[in-house]
Amino acid sequence: MLKKLCCILILTAMILNLFACGQNANENIVPKNDAVQTNQVNEELTNETKNDRPVKISPELPESDFAGYIFKIYSMGPAYNEWSSRDIGADEENGEPINDAVYKRNRFVEEKYNITIAEVPSKAWDMEPTVKKVVAAGDDTYDAVATSMDAQANLATGGNLIDLKKAPYLDLSKKWWDQKANIDLTIGNKLFFTVGDLFIMDNDATWLIIFNKELIKNLGLENPYDIVKNNKWTFDKLLDMCKGVSKDLNGDGVMNREDFYGNVSQGENMTAYYLAAGEKYVKKDSNDLPFTAMDSERSYAVIEKIYDLMYDNTVSYNYWDLSDSEPFKVTQKMFENNQAVFKITALQLVIRMRSMETNFGIIPMPKFEETQKEYAHYVHPIASALSVPATNQNIERTGIILEALAGESYYTVRPAYYEISINGKFLRDEESIEMLDIILDTRVFDLAKCFGWGGLGMVLEDMYRPKKRDFISTYEKKKTAYEKAIGKTLDSFENYKD
Repeated sequence: MLKKLCCILILTAMILNLFACGQNANENIVPKNDAVQTNQVNEELTNETKNDRPVKISPELPESDFAGYIFKIYSMGPAYNEWSSRDIGADEENGEPINDAVYKRNRFVEEKYNITIAEVPSKAWDMEPTVKKVVAAGDDTYDAVATSMDAQANLATGGNLIDLKKAPYLDLSKKWWDQKANIDLTIGNKLFFTVGDLFIMDNDATWLIIFNKELIKNLGLENPYDIVKNNKWTFDKLLDMCKGVSKDLNGDGVMNREDFYGNVSQGENMTAYYLAAGEKYVKKDSNDLPFTAMDSERSYAVIEKIYDLMYDNTVSYNYWDLSDSEPFKVTQKMFENNQAVFKITALQLVIRMRSMETNFGIIPMPKFEETQKEYAHYVHPIASALSVPATNQNIERTGIILEALAGESYYTVRPAYYEISINGKFLRDEESIEMLDIILDTRVFDLAKCFGWGGLGMVLEDMYRPKKRDFISTYEKKKTAYEKAIGKTLDSFENYKD
């Protein structure tokens, strides 16, 4: 009887094993675009800490051999500026952490799928017309496109891109894709471009505040780290800290680049403050469709406070007021020369300031009030985002390769940027690393900044140079035009096939 029972158990195990193998074989040929399939993969990543990385989980992709295919990614290229294309191509290892991580990632995916990854570099302003021309001709020239979010928005409006949610094997619910971007950048539940660990430029384009640690101490100001930790970091707190410290250093009676300020600034901060307050240029309804959203009492109150922070030159010195050929270098130099307590700008500037002698730290953008649920950090639309041209002839192959690149980036490019280049080389204390966690975890992407919509995306910046304070009347005059522009985009999206 015992022998019979053992035989039955062995036979049962063999049958179950065969059944499981059959299931696995089927999974290799059926596109997996369901978010449900990857929830268990995301669970293992929730235990991640700064010093304890999780066991590597690979994307659930079929074994494939693409017979030496050249996979072409059209990108802004290193010729665009110092921000771009550090994350797509690398010809060889050179000891620079990000370059070497990109190189290893690309070689891993190339060997796994028998392909060659080819970056086709261009310049941002060339890419949009080029992609439009290629798609109009029906050419399958590029497998994927990595250009700025505003260029991607124009391409999407013209019907040149596929809905990434429909791409087989591209599992956007996984950790290596930015979940905030996947929510913020959809329209009508369609997602034509997004970001993730495949890129680092969206991190570089995230707004934050840099502060001079020595000046904070010498001026007897509160420790900004403590203010953040105690949930007291608000617009009013920043304004109070900046108001009392500005000085006419050379005594000429004019506040200029030779003097001392609470803050050195730039015009984009009109938007950075507005989004930091938890507001947006557009919001979305229950059908995921955008609508204008700046005409509320809270929005008006936020904008009034932004005027106080931006327009008073005894509080803030703005390089948009300069006529220099590279005015941003003026305020950077002023901050490096200890002429300002704070600087509000993109994270990329932290990398540029590696040689600054005086110690500095980073903190989040302030909340509008203490009761605001969380911090919020503007991502400038200059940042690279991923899209796939509508003329792509093998979307399954493209989905597999992009998912493999993104998944491998989580374990190569992401730590190289976040833990080595930023935490290891440019940030100067443990508290800044803690602040960086807050900043990158609370990023926001505003559709109006990407799509423009009749000037809606620039309505606040356009008020800066003339120092206008008449937002309500300006907005009311243009609101109809904004709504028409949004409607035109929505109409164009209706032409996309589901």
